[in-house]
Amino acid sequence: MPIGCFVILLPKDQDYEVLGYYFINKSIKFEVNSNIFLRLNLDHEKNEFNYLKLKDFFLLSYLHKIKGKKSRKISGLLVGLLLSQDEAPEKFQDLLKNAAVACESLDLLNIKQDEFEDELASIYREHLESTKDLMNPALIKTNVINRTKEMLSGGKKNRNTAQDLLELIEQEEHVKVAQFHKMAEEALEINDYEKAGKMYARAAEIAESLLEEELAQLLNQKATNSSKIPELTKSLEKTVQLARNYLKSEEFDKASRAYKNASDIAKKLMNPDREEEYSLKSKALYDFHQADQRFNKK
Repeated sequence: MPIGCFVILLPKDQDYEVLGYYFINKSIKFEVNSNIFLRLNLDHEKNEFNYLKLKDFFLLSYLHKIKGKKSRKISGLLVGLLLSQDEAPEKFQDLLKNAAVACESLDLLNIKQDEFEDELASIYREHLESTKDLMNPALIKTNVINRTKEMLSGGKKNRNTAQDLLELIEQEEHVKVAQFHKMAEEALEINDYEKAGKMYARAAEIAESLLEEELAQLLNQKATNSSKIPELTKSLEKTVQLARNYLKSEEFDKASRAYKNASDIAKKLMNPDREEEYSLKSKALYDFHQADQRFNKK
């Protein structure tokens, strides 16, 4: 799964500006220096996407050109995604485009870095994070061990906490997170929403004990959403039908927004396939609408 991401602003009247970073593991040390930016910028003069091999990981980047009023002051955004060496970058290209569109909606010229990074964390979770990868026991183990490395060099309290975490890893608590998550998913398949909620909540408890706060938050959200599935399913069906109706009447902008809403509901339903399907339809219709608008202005 992605290790993290960053966004670079390309103003028209000044040099580039790194708007902010987001990393799953906060111990990762990476920053865009002038050398990395130069390599990215040169490659993006020819290509929409670029793929660099760095020392510890790969970097997939996407050049998103700004259109409309914002283009008077901003030429584009460079959105970068840090990937482990065993990832296939192609599967993240459309996701990176969606993330760039979400970034464009922000007040890019006036937003402070800490505010932008809060927004970027949400954009990452919505557009780039894979729930399946998050539940990977090996990844959880790696995250916890990396966290203990920092703690062991701290005070007595931190060292004790690090020791407790290592003991939990030895007891394979990280494996239990994935096991309870799988049991919850299986319960959903047979419409046993009560059991699914309990299993998600149990997985969240273990994630919290491992100090995997974001994972615990996601699992708790799943536990809450599992009780709402019948209601959400009806809402999804209505929203998809609304999108189709807009499409039939060639109201492409409205259809795009409706499919985006459907994608959001599918995410709450924990259905990644339909989430991706509706997200891609929304993006395709958005692009078509923008092209249609430009054509009609000529």
